[in-house]
Amino acid sequence: MLQIATGKLFTCPTRLENRLRGMLYTNAVLLREEAIDTAAGKLLPSTSHSVRPFGLVFESIERIEQEADGKPGVLVSSTVDPYLHDFAILVSFALNCVCTPDFDLARRLTSGERGMSTKVAPQQLIRRFFARECTHDPEGLVFLPTFIDRVIGLQRKTFLGVMRAIRTYVNAMHRIADDLELAYALLVASVESLAQDFDGHPSDWASVNEKKRSTIDAVIAGLDAAVADRIRDAILKFEHVALGRRFREFVIAHTTPSFFREAVEGSGRRVGRSDLAGALAEAYGSRSKYVHQIQRLPSMMSLPNGYAETLLEGRAVHLTLQGLSRLMRAVIIEFVMRQPVLDHEPYDYRLEREGVIQARLAPQYWVGHAEGDITRSGRDKLEGFLEQLESWLVNGDGAVVTDMRPVLAMSARSAPTIPKSLRRPYFALHALFNLYVSAPQRAPVPPNVQQMIERELDEPSTEALVALAAYGQVVSWPLTTHRELLDSYLLRRSSAAGLRLPRLFEAAIMLELAERYRDAGDMARCREMVSLAVENHPGHPGLLALEERLGSESPIEWRRVLLPLPPEASPEPAEE
Repeated sequence: MLQIATGKLFTCPTRLENRLRGMLYTNAVLLREEAIDTAAGKLLPSTSHSVRPFGLVFESIERIEQEADGKPGVLVSSTVDPYLHDFAILVSFALNCVCTPDFDLARRLTSGERGMSTKVAPQQLIRRFFARECTHDPEGLVFLPTFIDRVIGLQRKTFLGVMRAIRTYVNAMHRIADDLELAYALLVASVESLAQDFDGHPSDWASVNEKKRSTIDAVIAGLDAAVADRIRDAILKFEHVALGRRFREFVIAHTTPSFFREAVEGSGRRVGRSDLAGALAEAYGSRSKYVHQIQRLPSMMSLPNGYAETLLEGRAVHLTLQGLSRLMRAVIIEFVMRQPVLDHEPYDYRLEREGVIQARLAPQYWVGHAEGDITRSGRDKLEGFLEQLESWLVNGDGAVVTDMRPVLAMSARSAPTIPKSLRRPYFALHALFNLYVSAPQRAPVPPNVQQMIERELDEPSTEALVALAAYGQVVSWPLTTHRELLDSYLLRRSSAAGLRLPRLFEAAIMLELAERYRDAGDMARCREMVSLAVENHPGHPGLLALEERLGSESPIEWRRVLLPLPPEASPEPAEE
């Protein structure tokens, strides 16, 4: 949000300017009275030092862009809150201190108290950051506006990645007061995110995990070399290669000679250049052990150690929280300083503003649209119509069912010329629409298309399952095929090529298979399918009652189980 408010990303003139102010609380003692000007706003130090944490005033100009069509627009202001939080994160990171809009949080972090699950106060593990008072001289304060100006000037993609890394870093520092392992993992993650997005690491076969690589190489050893290379290339497209290696190489590449020459307080062991690769491997391993197994850090790393940056366990060098935090901060700063900056970068930021979310519209707003090329929209339209149909079947006349005849007319004309996978959802949609609406409202079907519908909906497919269930027709495929198709649907329904049915129809196709098992005398699998329906439509009273009374003599009819009462009238399709 800070970068948006500067107007750097605008393509149209500024329509509105708002002067915003907010309060920040910090342990930083800023030895100056005049404001600190940055590209993201001003920071006015307090002249009172009697209250701790100290108060700072943040002041900025929020610029609102004029709409491209010349209309006035609806956004008046995002208020100061999103800018205040982002600015606090930058100040905390740049000055290596606590800075937050939350007075209670700032007081707790600098109180010297230990956390709920930690043995020591954070001040005893991290130098300076959590001190009751953190003094910054005027010369040191020059870095704050320099760094913030540099961050604001970054290209938008880089800016978002840097802010994500800095936010994770500051969050990690806050977690030191409560959970050392989580804090350690977040510190690693702050730079790991930059490494994955900006290291330019090429995916090669040598980067694949050695055990996985050797196993695959053994399997394809007898194949033609060209075929083997194509298999490796196919695997590399989806393989997250050498994440630990990429993290280490990124950190080493952004660790400058000055890092090892910087004067720091404390007499503890510091990390050396030759120790860096091994220490980073141990740090990444600790991060992975926490994420996957919630394993604790070595016990020596959770005790006061004179702000040592490394500890030896056996012969392995481990970065302490002090060493890791200083190293990750130095790497992020170096990365920022190496990036190009731009004064102006036209960019569509509308979906990145605070409070803006993307949500799928209700089906009545799009399912009946027949404009343009809709040949690839069949699955979406079938899903949307089934949502409406479910609502009507369960709730009655208050539900909206869209008139699908324009869509069905267009799909009927293109059906003979498009692939089966694209026309089959439209065939199911055609069958379902004409089943539930009254006769005068039905969509006409050309004879050749009707023949295709009957033939293709008699073949195994998810679309056929739901259509046959709706018509009450018994599936003619072998039971094994029926079960494999249901299992395949459940496995693939979340994929890009899948089809997701509403819960009513998912339960319906499960009960249809349960009835086939019951009719075949296989009550064990029948009960399995009923249980699956119960657990995939949790709390449905009809399914729970069915599970209680299930017997081999009573046929299972999904409508009687799932619907409150059979609908007495057909839905009237609504115009858009």
